[in-house]
Amino acid sequence: MNLNLTLTIAILLIAGTSFAQETFKSCYVQGDSCYCITYGQSKTQMVIKRECSGKHVVFDYPTNKKPKSLPRLGTNPQFGTLRFYSTTQEVYSHLKKTYVENKKGNAMELDDLWKAMGYAGFNDPAFTVDRVTMVIYDAGITGMLGAGGNSYLYASIAPGTNQQFKGYRISSENGCDVTIMEICGNAFFPQNFYTKSGSTIAKSVTNGTRVLSRKASKIDFPAGYTTENSTVNAFLEDGKCKLRICRKPESSSGKEGVLVTDLGHNQQFGSMVHLRTSDAVYAKLKQLHTENSSGNRAELDRLLRSIGYTDGINDSRFSVNSITIENYEGGVAAVMGGGEHQYMYSEISGAQYDTLRGFNIKALNDKCDLTIIDVCGNALYCPEPMNCQTIECAACN
Repeated sequence: MNLNLTLTIAILLIAGTSFAQETFKSCYVQGDSCYCITYGQSKTQMVIKRECSGKHVVFDYPTNKKPKSLPRLGTNPQFGTLRFYSTTQEVYSHLKKTYVENKKGNAMELDDLWKAMGYAGFNDPAFTVDRVTMVIYDAGITGMLGAGGNSYLYASIAPGTNQQFKGYRISSENGCDVTIMEICGNAFFPQNFYTKSGSTIAKSVTNGTRVLSRKASKIDFPAGYTTENSTVNAFLEDGKCKLRICRKPESSSGKEGVLVTDLGHNQQFGSMVHLRTSDAVYAKLKQLHTENSSGNRAELDRLLRSIGYTDGINDSRFSVNSITIENYEGGVAAVMGGGEHQYMYSEISGAQYDTLRGFNIKALNDKCDLTIIDVCGNALYCPEPMNCQTIECAACN
C-alpha cells in the first residue's frame, strides 16, 4: 500500500471519530452570492504537505536549535491584529488594506509570502476570500513566526499552558499554507507536528478545525443595488451573517475604495470622541499644531491650505466658526488619512460606523470641505455618503 493511500485512509478514519462538539461560524461574499461556513474543532487530523523549505524563511525552521518560548502573542505585531473581526471576509479585507498602506515594507513581504505559496503575488486573482480558513492551535505549537519589521523567529507559543490560539490559514497554490495569527497578524508555519517521509510531509495537528458545512445563497439585493454599483461586506452579529450593502461612490481615479472596518489601529491625529463643541475641536487642533508630534504641524497647515486657508492654521479666517459637527449616516467614502499621514481612497462601512461623527472644516475655495472624524482623528477629504443597507445572508438561516 503506497504512502498517499495509507494517509488518505488515516484521514477518513480520523474524520469520522475525532470532532468535538464546539463549532464556529464565519461568512463571506463572492460574486453575487454569500457563503456561510460552519467549522468544527477536531482532536486530530492528517494532512499531506509538500516540501516547502527554501521558498521563504517562514518555512525554514532550524533542526539543531531550541525554539524560543513565547508566553503570549501580540507584543510585536507584523500585519496588525485581526481580533476585532468575526468573519473571513473581514480578515481578507484587512490584509488587502495592509498591502495598500504598505507600512514598514509590508507590501513587499506579503508579495514574497504569497509567491512562496505559489501565487504570482499578493494581488494574484487566484487569491480570493474563500482561500481564507479559520484554524485553532493548542498552546505549545512550535514553528517559524513572523514579527514586526518582517523578521522571523523559531518559537514555541505559550508552552505548558491551556491556551488556544486562533489563526487564518491561507490555502496556497503549491501545498505550502501559511497561517496569519489572529492576535498579532503575524505569519506562522507550524513545525513540531511535521515528520518527513520521502518527498512529502505528514502532519498531525491537535485541535485543528475542519469545515463541517458550506452553504451558499444568492444575495437578495435591495431595489436599486446590484453587484455592479454596490460593495458588499459580511459580518457576524448575534450568530447571524449580516451583509452590509453600500452604493459605490465615484472616485477621481476611478478606483474602488479600500474597505475600512476598523478605525482604531491606524490613527492620524488621535481619538477626539470626547470633544463635543466646535470650540473644543478648534482648541484641540491648535494644541496639536503647537505640540507638533509626528509632523502634525506641517500636516495640519498643508490640509488647511488645500481648502483655501493660505496661512494654514494661523490664517485669520480659520476660527471656531469654520468648524461644524456632522453625522454621516450609513457609511462614507473619502480620501482618508492615517498614521504617518499616509492617504488612500477608502470606504468606511463597518456596522459599528453606521453613524460616523466628524468635524467639518468649511473650504474657502471651490474644493470640497475637510472633515476630521472623531474615532481616530483621521482626515477625510471630500467625504461622500454611500447609503448603506444591512440584510441577512439566507444561507445562514
